[in-house]
Amino acid sequence: MAKAKRGRRKSQSKALTKKQIARSKKMARQQRMIWLGVAGVMAAVLIFLAIGFSEEYVRAPRWPVATVNGEEISRAEYQKRVRYVRWDLQLIEQNLLLQQSRYDSNDEAQQFLYEYLGSQIQQVQQQQLSAPTQVLEDLIDEALVRQEAHRRGLGDLTISSDQVQLTIERQFGYDRNPPEPTPTPITPITTTAALTPTTPVAPMTKAQFEDNYGQYIEAMRSAVKGFSEEDYRHFVKQGLLHEKLNEALAAEMPTTDEHVHAYHILVEDEETAAEVLEKLRAGEGFADLVAQYSEDEDSKEKNGELGWLAVDQADALPAVVEVAFALQPGEFSEVIETYQGYHIVTVDERRADYPLDEATLESRKARALYDWLAQARETATIERTWSPEDVPTD
Repeated sequence: MAKAKRGRRKSQSKALTKKQIARSKKMARQQRMIWLGVAGVMAAVLIFLAIGFSEEYVRAPRWPVATVNGEEISRAEYQKRVRYVRWDLQLIEQNLLLQQSRYDSNDEAQQFLYEYLGSQIQQVQQQQLSAPTQVLEDLIDEALVRQEAHRRGLGDLTISSDQVQLTIERQFGYDRNPPEPTPTPITPITTTAALTPTTPVAPMTKAQFEDNYGQYIEAMRSAVKGFSEEDYRHFVKQGLLHEKLNEALAAEMPTTDEHVHAYHILVEDEETAAEVLEKLRAGEGFADLVAQYSEDEDSKEKNGELGWLAVDQADALPAVVEVAFALQPGEFSEVIETYQGYHIVTVDERRADYPLDEATLESRKARALYDWLAQARETATIERTWSPEDVPTD
């Protein structure tokens, strides 16, 4: 019996020929190659996915959208700011729409306010559309301000967290030390008309501020991806740095500048202006024609004198000032049309360092940072690598 079984096993083993064994080995090798190929493909897919993940979530946020004098503005920083600005503008728009809904556009007494709020809404909507490009330029300006502030020793470290907190409190309408109310003197009533009592508005309390601020931050975190309270406070801090640099620039503002001593003749219509101009060309005196034609009663008594004008004179018409600066002493202009009427201008003197009047000097101080930024953008090394793909879709 045992011999018979051994015989059957022996016959079965003999049944596997060399050709069959070779074919079996070949199939095994093919299966190994297939599995190795599948594994290689899977590994390549995993590597590709890992690279894509790294590009999207690790490297891409660090890509600069702009470089300002070697300082990079990252894509992540840009996208966070765009999201915040969009959300903030939406809040403003909603508030304006709510205010506008309280007025009736068909009521003549309310129509002006209704239309005014409508124009404000349109401006905010336009700002929403331009937010992606405007934020880029704002971040570039912030970098320029930081660099200049650091050069002057006015960097972020000079602005305390308490200064930031005070600014936030004021923005929300809370004053830690409200001024004492000024007593209103009692005026005797000389009419029988009934008086409508007015209730004074109580100043915001600290608890009310903390509640309002907390709600704002919570709403911001929920609506603005990646924008934290720390980011918001940094945003406020940059605004304070702008103010500090503006103060430093204003303190350096020269108090004198080039001026022209100007006079004008003002008439109501173009025909009269042409008549005056013809007489000037014929040699008639400017002062005589002022007395005969000018409608400007304030300057008429002074031979049409406008005074000493700077190139950006605060209380003068820009078109008149521009023409006056193009004249040499003794020359007179062509006819200038403004909303006041028709002018002819002359100058009798120019000075290179005449004192600026207070209004013009204050106007220059107020826009000191704006003017400085205009020059800084021209001289700085700014590389914009931004593209529409950098704009967040959410």
